[in-house]
Amino acid sequence: MTKFLLDRMLGQTTKWLRLMGVDAEYAPEVEDDELLRIARSEERILITRDKELAKSKGVFLVPKATPEKIIHILLKEFDVDIEPMTRCSKCNSIVESVDKETVKDSIPEGVLERCNEYWRCIGCGQIYWKGTHWEYIMATINNILNSVKEP
Repeated sequence: MTKFLLDRMLGQTTKWLRLMGVDAEYAPEVEDDELLRIARSEERILITRDKELAKSKGVFLVPKATPEKIIHILLKEFDVDIEPMTRCSKCNSIVESVDKETVKDSIPEGVLERCNEYWRCIGCGQIYWKGTHWEYIMATINNILNSVKEP
């Protein structure tokens, strides 16, 4: 499974990769030497827009572009497993299905009335549900995946 490490210029791309279920760590405050060390020790491909950094082995240069375009490039270049909504968009940990009763005190009352499926991040505890953003997220993911299939 391909794992990525993204540098400070790629925060939104990181979020979208995670929403797609891709193992994507983000290091916004880390210097280049440390980025390279982390990428090597964790067997991650370092993704950057920094041309100098991209001269190093195991580093992939992406252009200044939208997160969708950058992800399109990554999916064309690398063998990436896509499992939408299986990773936390905040911390990259796995999310798991949880019973409504276990989260009822942590979510807005209106959500409790409308939704029956919930997921919680095993790392940071963030709770997810199929709310108003769900359709937008899934449509964006599908658009990216469809763009990769096009010739």
